[in-house]
Amino acid sequence: MLSSIPEVPPNWIKVRFDEIATNVTDRVEKPNESDLEHYIGLEHLDTDQIRIKRFGSTEDVKATKFLCKKGDIIFGKRNSYLRKVAVTDRDAVVSAHSMVIRPKGDLIVPDFLPCFMQSNVFWKTAHAISEGSMSPTIKWKTLAKQEFWIPSAEEQKKISEVLWAIEDNIDKNEHLLKSFDGTKKCLLNELLNKGIGHNNFKETEFGAIPESWDFIKLKDILKINKSSIDPQQYSDELFLYYTIPGYDVEKTIYLEKGLYIKSLKYVIKKDSILLSKLNPRINRVWKVMMGRENRQICSTEFIVYEPEKSIDINYLYYLFQSSRLQEEFIRLQTGTSNSHKRVSPKETLKISVPLPQLDEQKNIANILIECDENLKYHRKNILHLTNLKKKLTNEFLSGKLRIPEGVLENVQ
Repeated sequence: MLSSIPEVPPNWIKVRFDEIATNVTDRVEKPNESDLEHYIGLEHLDTDQIRIKRFGSTEDVKATKFLCKKGDIIFGKRNSYLRKVAVTDRDAVVSAHSMVIRPKGDLIVPDFLPCFMQSNVFWKTAHAISEGSMSPTIKWKTLAKQEFWIPSAEEQKKISEVLWAIEDNIDKNEHLLKSFDGTKKCLLNELLNKGIGHNNFKETEFGAIPESWDFIKLKDILKINKSSIDPQQYSDELFLYYTIPGYDVEKTIYLEKGLYIKSLKYVIKKDSILLSKLNPRINRVWKVMMGRENRQICSTEFIVYEPEKSIDINYLYYLFQSSRLQEEFIRLQTGTSNSHKRVSPKETLKISVPLPQLDEQKNIANILIECDENLKYHRKNILHLTNLKKKLTNEFLSGKLRIPEGVLENVQ
């Protein structure tokens, strides 16, 4: 089978996959007794991600696995529609549901091969040769004989330089994102416990807080809003609807004319706080949201809080994210299983919290808002660069886009 591209550019050559790559099948009989520390399973490979960002431990792996060396390509041969292929930055033990691919011969530039394997051209062939219905799998002997069009070695080098440069920028932004996220977590708990510029503190069940702060229960400043509507009565209006698919409370969808909203839903007023009732399962972090506009409704799996006195809504939003309140939500959850455990709205109102004066609330919130803006900026950069890399990969490897002579030589 020869992969098809709209028009084969000049100087491109046709190759069998086994002319440019080999399948390494070195085995590790007892990984937990080997001198290797890391294990790479399919769960450690992310869709369309060329770098591996998390690893398992060989201490937990007893069955025979494959050995990979730094620079090898780990290819998820099972369920190819997940598009899992990545380069390892260390020697490790690899799942038998993967192939360990290594560049071979003079027809391929080593850095180019993983980029090629991320392209639609490669994945179209991979899907076509997968065998089985329940968990489609690719066999090496079938992949080995597949034919592809590839650029000359010189053009491969230029393409891989461009794509890896973008990947390096993604990596830098991810490191910055992680750094800012760590900074925000430190500031969140520091500011919500100690405030700004205080020297005198008093002991509370929350810990030491500034003497000038109040220490009150949530019921003293918040009420629970249970007002609801029947969406079918609003057939000509547009609402922003917050739902919890897979407990991801940050996902929002616009629904017009009450479509798919057939039961009563809570009304959200501007400057409300939303808290998921459901056990979050992942990372045990209760998701918190803020109502930022009118014309909003939400699933009844939320608790909707409204301030009863003058209080900065942004401060409240961050207070609900604090480790102290998150621990309280975990303590208050009830139910028979993790997947069905919920936090009781009435019980949450009994939680005691520290409360600064309004001006300090706003100052604390503004610092944390700036942190969130930095996080948002880097997430946006990562998304933009990721989409750009994917677009360029497919255009380069289909021959639609070529790198003009001398372009990379002029870039400093």
